[in-house]
Amino acid sequence: MATSLSAPSGGRPARRGASKSKMFFSVNLGNALEWYDWAVFAIFAGYFAGDFFDTGNDVSNLLSVLAVFAVGFVMRPIGGIVFGRLADRRGRSLVLLVTMSLVALSSVMIAIGPTYASVGVLASVWLVVARCLQGFAHGGEMGGSYTYIAEMATPRNRGLWGSTIVMSTVTGTLLATLLGATLRVVLDERALNDWAWRIPFLLGGLLGLVALYLRRTLREPEVFTDSRRGAAPPSTRETFRNMWVERSSVFRVMVIVAGTGVFSYAWSVSAPSYATSFHGVDDGAAMWAGVGANLVFVATLPLTAMLSDRIGRRTNFMIWGAGVAVLAFPLSWLLGPSAWALLAAMSLALAVQSFGAGIQVAWFAELFNTRSRATGVGMAASVSAAVFGGTAPYLNAWLTDKGLAHVFTWYVVVLALLGIAVAARTPETRGMDLDRGEAPEDARIPAGSVASPKIPTE
Repeated sequence: MATSLSAPSGGRPARRGASKSKMFFSVNLGNALEWYDWAVFAIFAGYFAGDFFDTGNDVSNLLSVLAVFAVGFVMRPIGGIVFGRLADRRGRSLVLLVTMSLVALSSVMIAIGPTYASVGVLASVWLVVARCLQGFAHGGEMGGSYTYIAEMATPRNRGLWGSTIVMSTVTGTLLATLLGATLRVVLDERALNDWAWRIPFLLGGLLGLVALYLRRTLREPEVFTDSRRGAAPPSTRETFRNMWVERSSVFRVMVIVAGTGVFSYAWSVSAPSYATSFHGVDDGAAMWAGVGANLVFVATLPLTAMLSDRIGRRTNFMIWGAGVAVLAFPLSWLLGPSAWALLAAMSLALAVQSFGAGIQVAWFAELFNTRSRATGVGMAASVSAAVFGGTAPYLNAWLTDKGLAHVFTWYVVVLALLGIAVAARTPETRGMDLDRGEAPEDARIPAGSVASPKIPTE
């Protein structure tokens, strides 16, 4: 039975509206800081590689740290399952508090980490543990924040409100890149290698406490509380039975995240350091190019998300896939020793990326039912992020070092074409109500239909 989302009469709607705005701000600020910490690792990898690993080759140092970057992603599926189950049983807000605490802790651990020269292999172990803790928390944050924002939004504007999570993700990356560029201007490379790389991690830990304070007052979405009324929390058996029933949704999410994840990490996060290491772009100029391109990304995300609220999630994603498939090689050919060329390539790539990234929060939530939504989104998205997104920077750097950069570009194209095929066979879910207990397959309209989905209300 569907439950009404209308607010009680009287003065409640205005007060709830103000409260909802605060909830959106708190969740997005925390998400931005979590992704700030995550991006700082990739951006400053070249500066602290020698502190944690004992190799005589700079490229090897960088690859070693990027391998740890991937190890963090391995923990994300575990976090997605553990925290997803917790969110579906105990609530979304509890998970958002715990994940924020763990990310702040892991950032401080990296900031105060000992060097290889002082404690030997313990330094490498310390870094791996901190990165795994961060990955574990990020897996839970993905399912928790995606689900929370989608359930708090209205069906008509869910794409737009969902895009704020992606915007905060990009903002976190942008802040990390901006800080890196600023430090590169005011400090020389020796200072960054010796000690200044610790500043961004320490700052991330401190700001995490601010986000934790703001999140303490989060209330549960009505969609979630209504689903719990008169029903026991979902058991483990029920949750994984739902995962089996909704296995097509799990597969779809994994394919979508695979394509957008690889493209995002190639162009949004690691492109500046990649251009510096393999094309000779000045590291400071490369960071500023990253700042400019990510500003373009933030500006285009709400526009493409609003478009999805009108034309549908599938169409938006197919535009993304076609754009990536057509532009993947030209974008790679643009790269060279010029920071301006890097800015142009990144800006165009991220403008295309907005079509696939801005819709994901809304689309993923619409593919799962309320009692297993956080688990389904968290597990599927984090597994795919681990397998594809987490290895993308390492694979790109390794193939380029071997003279096989074109192989990685073909890899991007194949994932984009696979995404188009999956989107074409995914029923449209735009405008769907989330307050349902049945499996979403019964609530979707057939592929190719332009009508809004009819939700059973018996």
